[in-house]
Amino acid sequence: MFEFRPYRSGDEPAITALFEIVFGRPMSLEFWRWRFLDHPAGGPLVMLAFAEGTLVGHYAASRAPLSLNGEYHPAALSMTTMTHPDWRGRRLFEKTAEALYATLPAQEIAAVYGFPNPAVHALRIMRAGWYDSYEVPTLTLDMASLRHPAQPDPAVRIAERIDARFGRFFAKVAPDLPIAPHRDSEILAWRIDRNPDNIYRRYVLEEGDEIAGYALTKAYGADMLDLVELRAASGAAARALINTVAADAAASGRTRIATWCLPNDLHRLPLEMAGFKASAPVTYFGGRTFTPLPADLTDGRLWRLSMLDSDLY
Repeated sequence: MFEFRPYRSGDEPAITALFEIVFGRPMSLEFWRWRFLDHPAGGPLVMLAFAEGTLVGHYAASRAPLSLNGEYHPAALSMTTMTHPDWRGRRLFEKTAEALYATLPAQEIAAVYGFPNPAVHALRIMRAGWYDSYEVPTLTLDMASLRHPAQPDPAVRIAERIDARFGRFFAKVAPDLPIAPHRDSEILAWRIDRNPDNIYRRYVLEEGDEIAGYALTKAYGADMLDLVELRAASGAAARALINTVAADAAASGRTRIATWCLPNDLHRLPLEMAGFKASAPVTYFGGRTFTPLPADLTDGRLWRLSMLDSDLY
């Protein structure tokens, strides 16, 4: 009944049309190509399902390599799962996922991970061989709760673009991160500088010619700021960045700052000391491993995640 095949050049108009049918909003060709074709780590990981010559299913992963105590391992972020409404109830999600997964080991993809929404979370566990690693809370700072206004740190500067310092900094701290999505300057530049939909602000804590940490933010709605990534070499460096971000948020009229940070992360205590509190929404996080790895991806205590690891931010 169904024909499964990988993406081929020219499939994009059918894919974006299916996206609008499934989600009720458009997705630009520019965004789809940026996300799935232009990643610095490699080409597309997209499986399509056709019925009677019409595209009815789409399961895609975006390359998202992992760093395990500083070791690079190819992996992928699962995202943009779509089934045409007229073809639901036929286990098309499961079949399309398995068709893609069967191709990944040959491409040296060791694992796929992601943040399934409540509508598909149970399906991935029951039918796609996924495991749960964690349920990620949102940490939120209510600016009105601050006893004293946040003060910017004079050593924190705004970077106009992602430069080589970001990659050198990640290489320095990566051996202390048990499991973290890999960051080098090229991947960060693709994710931040070349993102066709979002505009980010780049804070760096300068230390001579290098940096001792960075923070990346994005405005959300009229009054919220997302701290999409915080990476620092120490608690003191994290506090300098957090205070500067909070001061800028207050100056621009933002009333809340939201971020992700799991309990064992170096940045968790500085965030809580600054007034961030765990709250809703809570996001499912898990994945599936295809080849043995030197770290247990099912152990949520080992992961160092940020909002930037999700396609939603």
